[in-house]
Amino acid sequence: MTVFRSFTRSFSLARSMVVASAALVSVSASALDFPLRADDIGLSQRYTTSTHWSGGAQSEALDIIARRHVGNDKWSQLKTDASDTKLNASYIVYGANIRAMENGTVVNCWRNSPENTPGGNHAKVGEGYIAYAGNYLYVRHDDGNFALYAHTQPGSIPTGLCPNNATYNSKANPGFVLNSDGWVSSGARITKGQVLGKVGNVGNSSGPHLHVHIQTSDNKPIEMEFDHGHTTPFTNQTASVNATWTPLMGNPIPAGEMMVWAPHSVAYWTVNNIPDERMQAWFNHFVDSGEMPSAYACTDNGQIYNTSWVPSSGSWYAYHGMSLTTFNKKSTEMANLGFTRFGWWYCGSVYTGIWRK
Repeated sequence: MTVFRSFTRSFSLARSMVVASAALVSVSASALDFPLRADDIGLSQRYTTSTHWSGGAQSEALDIIARRHVGNDKWSQLKTDASDTKLNASYIVYGANIRAMENGTVVNCWRNSPENTPGGNHAKVGEGYIAYAGNYLYVRHDDGNFALYAHTQPGSIPTGLCPNNATYNSKANPGFVLNSDGWVSSGARITKGQVLGKVGNVGNSSGPHLHVHIQTSDNKPIEMEFDHGHTTPFTNQTASVNATWTPLMGNPIPAGEMMVWAPHSVAYWTVNNIPDERMQAWFNHFVDSGEMPSAYACTDNGQIYNTSWVPSSGSWYAYHGMSLTTFNKKSTEMANLGFTRFGWWYCGSVYTGIWRK
């Protein structure tokens, strides 16, 4: 039986969809988890990344925020058009859960420095008593490389991960990324996918966002490759709501401004009122997230889809946009392959179906 990975590249090539899957699998043993999930933002919202301003060890860093579509291919960082831009809580990404990209051990951390007001840094950053990373975890991965997760909300990193509870560093270190008081011995272990803290706006940061990068022990940058998620260009901070999405599948996020459709956690999800022109992308997104459809209803002669998703298990196929003739042909074909029809729906002349084994 062909597993779903061989199908993902063809999803955008056909309106009808098919997949056979056993579970969410890794493309590469070295690929990372994207550090934010789609769970923590609205269904119509996406993350964006941009090339980091500094070079050196951070030249492959990502600064990640979240945006909502406001029309004409434009997107806003704010929760509403009327949001106060001087409040951190006005920003969509603020408070999103940060997840470990890989297994490792905490070697330096800080958790209780105060936040900035969007648009400028806290005075203690310039004085050197708050590190540029603000509140952060600096983690040595099991392969010997180091990851930085920076600018977290005060107190959001658990004490079990960071024992340093002071507000400010004991001595001024202007321009330093990490606090000299932040080093720990026998640091906490973290596991890939574990929640580490929440996105904030602390340190050298003009607004709520997550900074992540990986570097070698001798301060050379490492390009990050991610197992799951999709990307589309965000050129001049614009992207179509009907964009074509490219699966990461163990590849790095392209340089420059990019929009990222991060994976959902493997769980139970419902997404309704999906326009036909976006259904393929939603299907790809959930399959890449380790999900399979349990409801695949349509309305308005296939113009709108209402879907439910559950953790993927066993082997299964799903199609949409079928005529009655195609639906009957697929039903026979699937039965001959040993698949049972789990459910089917129709709306006018359009049919959808799910088959499981």
